[in-house]
Amino acid sequence: MIATITLNPCIDRTFMLPSVSLGNLNLAKKSRIDIGGKGINVAVALKQLGVPVTCGGICFEGESEKLYEELKILDIPFNFVIAPGDIRTNIKIMDLNKNEMTEINSLGEPVCNDILDKFLDDLKKSGETCEIVVLGGRLPNGAGTDFYKKCIEVLSEYPVKVIVDSDGEPLKQAVKAKPYLIKPNAYELGMLFDEEIKTPEKAISLSKKIIDSGVNIVCCSLGEHGAVIVDNKNAWYSPALNIVPKGLQGAGDSMAAGICKAITENLPPSEMLRYGTAAAAASIIREGTLMCRKPDFDLFLPDVKILPI
Repeated sequence: MIATITLNPCIDRTFMLPSVSLGNLNLAKKSRIDIGGKGINVAVALKQLGVPVTCGGICFEGESEKLYEELKILDIPFNFVIAPGDIRTNIKIMDLNKNEMTEINSLGEPVCNDILDKFLDDLKKSGETCEIVVLGGRLPNGAGTDFYKKCIEVLSEYPVKVIVDSDGEPLKQAVKAKPYLIKPNAYELGMLFDEEIKTPEKAISLSKKIIDSGVNIVCCSLGEHGAVIVDNKNAWYSPALNIVPKGLQGAGDSMAAGICKAITENLPPSEMLRYGTAAAAASIIREGTLMCRKPDFDLFLPDVKILPI
């Protein structure tokens, strides 16, 4: 079983426009509403890939029923610690001509220490029952930047692989606790070293520094330039597939789901990258923040190239 953790879930409202004109009236060609948050997105992708998964974390009272209803429809078990306040709302604006998405994300409601402590206590159950725990997304107001680090320390008492998909100081602190795998994009990895990543070779070089600190595996997505994965011995590069995107937001979360699927099948890092790339491609052909589906994943998987570097 895989558990995904979302500490600051959201409702994503995506608007698709032929083009975007700032400061003027824009009429959406289409729009949609989806439940979101990295952990929830990864759980949805895993479910659609046929991998058993459960959702946990912190949820807010306001608009929580929509989140619960969607998870029930998808038949994903969930157990959230409930906090007062409303689930945050994010706005996604997709410029169809440029294949470019603009995001306006809410910070969300603050949470108190009692809620955070209750969650950490509940997290032990995931350590006891799961093979993999995925920690991802924005931390709630009130949680320190070392909160993912605290989560990893709680889980270190159990034989569970921890995957972290975050950025900035929370990711930097999480690395100190030595999770099994981290999955930053190029910008997020570069932020850890105050450097810019423009090539796969640079991503591999910085990933090796993370490996030297005690993390087992680093997978870095490079957007239209593909992705790399690095362990303590080898590195591999996967070029991006040549497809027309309809929605970009879910690609990283679907990639994390693909990696998890490969881990449950006891596959090596090179195949984790193959699965992750195929899952990401299966996501970006869908609108809004919709996650990958298994038929599309199966279609793209044979086309993914894995090159040792």
